[in-house]
Amino acid sequence: MSATTFKKDFPAELEKRKALIWPIVQKYLPDKFPFEHYQMVREYPLRQGKYLRGSLVLLAAELYGGKTSEALLTAAAMQVSEDWLLIHDDFEDHSEERRSTKTERKLTLSKMYNDELAVNAGDALHLIMWRMLGDNIVQLGLDRGLLIYRLFNDVLVITTEGQYLELNWIYKSIVDLKITDYFEMVKRKTVGYTVLYPLQLGALAAGVTQAEKLAKIAQWAEPFGCAFQIEDDVMNLRSATKIQGKEWAGDIWEGKRTLILIHLLEHCLEKEKEFIKLVYSKARLEKTQTEVDEVVELMNKYQSIDYAQSFAEQQAKEALDKFDIFAKDFNNQEAVEIIRAGIEFVADRVR
Repeated sequence: MSATTFKKDFPAELEKRKALIWPIVQKYLPDKFPFEHYQMVREYPLRQGKYLRGSLVLLAAELYGGKTSEALLTAAAMQVSEDWLLIHDDFEDHSEERRSTKTERKLTLSKMYNDELAVNAGDALHLIMWRMLGDNIVQLGLDRGLLIYRLFNDVLVITTEGQYLELNWIYKSIVDLKITDYFEMVKRKTVGYTVLYPLQLGALAAGVTQAEKLAKIAQWAEPFGCAFQIEDDVMNLRSATKIQGKEWAGDIWEGKRTLILIHLLEHCLEKEKEFIKLVYSKARLEKTQTEVDEVVELMNKYQSIDYAQSFAEQQAKEALDKFDIFAKDFNNQEAVEIIRAGIEFVADRVR
């Protein structure tokens, strides 16, 4: 079975696994008094993202020969963690949209209600996630269940470290960053949470507990995760809202420090650099559409977006090359080809 067979169908493969994960998530979402509170708690889960992280949990379990049924609660908890983290991220970033569709602009929970109620709903989802992981210990047994529980805790602690780095740069108006600074943040906030740890959690669910086997996943998962984040930054400036589900150029409005911005500051004129720093030092409400448009024009002028796109493609190629070596030890070729297609899919998202 060739990689090409699955390449076009990777989104369909995510949908198949979403269909398995969603019913588990749904069982844990209350519908009781106070009804408006639980309506808010259910809002992001009901919008159903792509389920990439939860699907990677299942795919890793499949790859290592585990039972899908024994990985479902872990995958469902992974999805719920994404939903509550996004509620908090949207509050912290003052985001406007979340998971908008081709036909509907969907406001963040903070914009639908207010910051305080939104954060409270995120807290409730956070607690539901830990309930799911507790039940997972009962289902899988203390040894395997507790390993998953502890890795999950490590995942979230490391993710908050990455979020701190990004928010602190914005809070302190730190703009002059090096590429190494960017990757230090991305490694904590995205690479681990989005790719590496879901795969390791899936392996644990399949009964793989040897540290050296889990560590091998990082060889290709880390460049995979880097490619994912950089492509996400590129998509924010090249893709319509209906494709990404977030507002166009939202990263500039929110002051996100991206590889695109770092490249731009390294190549633009001093006068332009001062203008860019001024824009990025402003709070979202202080920026104007004209300023944001001018920053985008400069990013195009100095080919900073192209640079990031090329860098992401290089990372994806590295991930593919290393994955092909890694995958030789596995018999489940279907899982191998789907994961490989996922890496290719990330690199192809904005072409």
